[in-house]
Amino acid sequence: MKTSCFDIDTIEVDVFNNIAHIFVDGDDAALLIGKEGYRYNALSYMFFNWINAHYGLYIKLEIAEFIQSQEEMIVNYLKPIIEHVNENGRGKTKPLDGILVQIALEQLRARFPNKYVAIKTAKHGKKFVVVNEFNSK
Repeated sequence: MKTSCFDIDTIEVDVFNNIAHIFVDGDDAALLIGKEGYRYNALSYMFFNWINAHYGLYIKLEIAEFIQSQEEMIVNYLKPIIEHVNENGRGKTKPLDGILVQIALEQLRARFPNKYVAIKTAKHGKKFVVVNEFNSK
């Protein structure tokens, strides 16, 4: 990051629970996120492949509170889905991109610990989260 053309003044890395928490901030942090988070997804993918291969760790990349704002947005998006699951016993999200699918998965698993909550892939490679009862075979 120091040799890049981006004006980044803060890089912090903390490791706990087998996850490398990486925080990046600076005047050009928004440029690292990119339009619709595409650069964020690319950086996250590159960091994961490098860090997981060398150290066996997973990562959580936070660039200028991007994840925090995405989590707040997903909380609001999931409210009607949670109501639907409470009424019908099952439900699913719309197709979500990048980190959003992971955030939705974490939040729905926390909300429904006794249900099957998983990421599924649609025909065109888009990912969504399903909530269902466990098979009782």
